Amino acid sequence: MIPAAPVSTYRPGDLATLVTEEGVVVTTADRLAEVTQLLDRDLEAPTIVEVLSRGDLRALPEFAAVRIDGADARILIRGGLAVRVDGFSVDGRDATMWTEASATLTLGAVVDVVPLGPPATGPSLPLTGGVVRSAGVTWRPVVRPTSTPAPQPQAPPQAPPPAPPPPSQMPSQMPPAAPPAPEYTVVRGSRATPPAAPLPSSPPPTVPPPSLPPPDWPAPAAPAAESAEHDGRTITPAQLQALRAASAVPPAVPPPALPDRPVIALALSTGRTVPVRRRVLIGRSPRIQQVGGSQNLPALVTLDDPYVSSTHLEVAAEGTRIIVTDRSTNGTLLARQGRVPVPLDRGVATEVAVGDVLTLSKGLTATVVPAPEDS
Repeated sequence: MIPAAPVSTYRPGDLATLVTEEGVVVTTADRLAEVTQLLDRDLEAPTIVEVLSRGDLRALPEFAAVRIDGADARILIRGGLAVRVDGFSVDGRDATMWTEASATLTLGAVVDVVPLGPPATGPSLPLTGGVVRSAGVTWRPVVRPTSTPAPQPQAPPQAPPPAPPPPSQMPSQMPPAAPPAPEYTVVRGSRATPPAAPLPSSPPPTVPPPSLPPPDWPAPAAPAAESAEHDGRTITPAQLQALRAASAVPPAVPPPALPDRPVIALALSTGRTVPVRRRVLIGRSPRIQQVGGSQNLPALVTLDDPYVSSTHLEVAAEGTRIIVTDRSTNGTLLARQGRVPVPLDRGVATEVAVGDVLTLSKGLTATVVPAPEDS
């Protein structure tokens, strides 16, 4: 039986607030229309960011979103708001874009989403779901206990077969034992034949040798590829040739030749264009962790931005492919053409294409463009 939804509460205020069975969203007062749009949408991170930012990441307001995911609470937060879940607390003050976190929900868990600062005063009003203006909300999600499968009945143990009687109790009259089967010798390309019979005591009669065929006698026909008397276990010459052909190693294919000049570059919002030859490290003070030879020595691009990590982004060229890897602590956003920006997974290589935009901080982007002709 599914438990009834517990009653959540809120204190009246100015923040646009959404409460559903799936989650809760709290943001600034000017986003009330956008919060209303989320009432009929899923509360996944890309959907929330797209709706609240109105399609422009630079206009993303302060917000806090909590979504129930099984037995976990998925948290997305930015700016002067805080989320508390049964002793766990996270706020968005230090986030360049936003902060993601998760907390385990227990039965009867309480999730508080409040603005930072002194606690709000005023009456605490009940709220089962909908959109209101609040100064903070206490959400009581429905946490369904994990059901354990019932134990399967086990079959009763079977009695072991009775042991054979000892030799003393065996019947005296036993049937004669069957004669042993004759042994066979496998001969390649022919049928197995029994061993030769023992020589008789008297010598066999002398048989005259066969006479040669006449000169005009037709030549014998060539043997068939497979003998009709093949025992099925011996490899014939035709099968052996087929196995050798199947196990032959194909000739090595030479790797594709690398282009003579870079084909891709990064156009920074600072006005600088960086061609990507092999590897490029971008950051406030990028450091080389592993070289592996002078041919792999990366290019270092230094950016004067306090929100950029020391080594923020790694860009590598693999032929005509461009691979980016986030090395930062604050994160990097990838915006593909016509899609909602998504954060890169830290330490995971991701292929990008011309036109993709990488956001390193609030005012710094890198766009993938074709390399200039003179690079």
